[in-house]
Amino acid sequence: MPSNIEHANISAIKLGTVDVTAGYIGNEQVYPNTREIQSAAFTNTSTLSNSGGSRLFRVTGETGATYDLTGSGAGSYILPTSPYDHTISVGANNACGASGRTITTTLTPTGSTGLQGGGSSFASSFSQQGGPSMNNVNATASISATNTNRVTTTVGGSLYWAAGSSWTISYSSTSSIQTSVYLSAFGSGNWSASQSINGSNVSGTITWTMTSAQLSTVIFTLYMRPDTSNPTSPPCDYHPNSPVSTGYLYP
Repeated sequence: MPSNIEHANISAIKLGTVDVTAGYIGNEQVYPNTREIQSAAFTNTSTLSNSGGSRLFRVTGETGATYDLTGSGAGSYILPTSPYDHTISVGANNACGASGRTITTTLTPTGSTGLQGGGSSFASSFSQQGGPSMNNVNATASISATNTNRVTTTVGGSLYWAAGSSWTISYSSTSSIQTSVYLSAFGSGNWSASQSINGSNVSGTITWTMTSAQLSTVIFTLYMRPDTSNPTSPPCDYHPNSPVSTGYLYP
């Protein structure tokens, strides 16, 4: 509750010839009418890990000063004690190829609060690391399929593969890193072995037996992915030659 003469703030109060430094009604300070914030900044501005964390944004000034924070930690505040630390939480920035970023918090005084030095705001920032870079992996792959049990059906004059048809799929993959090779088929069916094979050099054959009632076509695809269970295969490495497929196989 500021003290005014008409619409102007009281600039000074004297008791006789002595200046009064503060005036109160009960526990509320009513003079001087303005409060000052001396500083506002992060206590640590070193680069933050891309895994995230928290930093302290410290505000120093007169108790009761009012201000807004924008950016990280946004909100409206009344300074309860001085100094006062706002905990600013920063999320992870570790997605593959993510750029480094700057975390900024800006304090702007509100009401009758001013800043030491007469400026309009205090801003403070720090950097956060970006995510791992994307790396092309030198890799080649091939896949082919041979129909070993042909079962067909005719519906409305069109020929379809039918349940019980099976194919032998031959595959190979050569990579400069430990790789997870994954095989997929269009339609429902059963594999004779695991569809996922790990290694830098893999090859073999596998059988797929169709269980879908009918399919106009089938296709087999080989995907190469980093083997994230192996520390020599960073998760941001990727295979530009993946996927490869047999092409559509018609009855």
